[in-house]
Amino acid sequence: MTSVEVPLQRIWREHFIYAFTPGLDPVCEVAPGSQILFETHDASTGRIHHADDLEPYLAVRDRRRVNPATGPVRVVGSRTGDELVVTIERIDIGPRGYVRVGPGSALVDRVDEHQAVIVPIVGDRFLMGGHRFPIRPMVGVIGTAPARGELLTAAPGDHGSNLDCNEIRSGARVHLPVAVEGALLALGDVHASMGDAEISGTGIEIGAEVLVRVESLFCGSHGFPWVESDDRIVAIAHGPTIDVALTTATARLVQLLGEQYGFGRIAATMAISAAGDIRVGQYCGGMDVTAYASFPRPLPG
Repeated sequence: MTSVEVPLQRIWREHFIYAFTPGLDPVCEVAPGSQILFETHDASTGRIHHADDLEPYLAVRDRRRVNPATGPVRVVGSRTGDELVVTIERIDIGPRGYVRVGPGSALVDRVDEHQAVIVPIVGDRFLMGGHRFPIRPMVGVIGTAPARGELLTAAPGDHGSNLDCNEIRSGARVHLPVAVEGALLALGDVHASMGDAEISGTGIEIGAEVLVRVESLFCGSHGFPWVESDDRIVAIAHGPTIDVALTTATARLVQLLGEQYGFGRIAATMAISAAGDIRVGQYCGGMDVTAYASFPRPLPG
């Protein structure tokens, strides 16, 4: 039997959204199994190229219009109650990004003014303070449309959006709830690297191209985003406080371990205490905190 090659669909960065809503018009539609190449803006929608660009950018910035997500894309056959699986096959970042800081950052004291630094990318390294550090490209915003209302791309939600989870990198399989027909997938806010908690309010914000493959699971949605890779399983959550976010992420991981490995609730709790990691995605002030709980896959034999 001759296999049918599914064409690659490219979505240009000119097609983007600042909010996930159920009434969005899709840029295109693709079949399950399709590859999509998303071209993405940085978090400023390409308005910060030099450190001196920060002040004029902040003077006109609308906080509801940040973190543009390229899309949305309708996945044919995805129905309410399904789970969309987005495999991150490759992240290619631009030649330079930026990091900024300002008053009000959640974990930073004595910051009296806004500052930015441009960060060059050289091969698999980024340059800061005269030193080279390894890049760790990841996707900050990825989500599907909610059943009702509006969720900004700057905010996290149970359908995804601004998750800022360092496990959403090349090789990850991101599971997202489908609340509307076609899912309406969009992604953006790529970072060349981002520290856990994103304490200044940004990672290395950068334009990128992200190659993904999409599939639909018809066995029912978990109702929250989660990630699997070759070596880990990850549950993601958000909340108004860091305690709520961490507790919810851990409870979701307990559920996943029961489904994946047959652990009971108490056994899963002890297993997470023995081998799991509980991490903060972003805790930069002004929005819900994101957190994620991860657990290693069992070794063979």
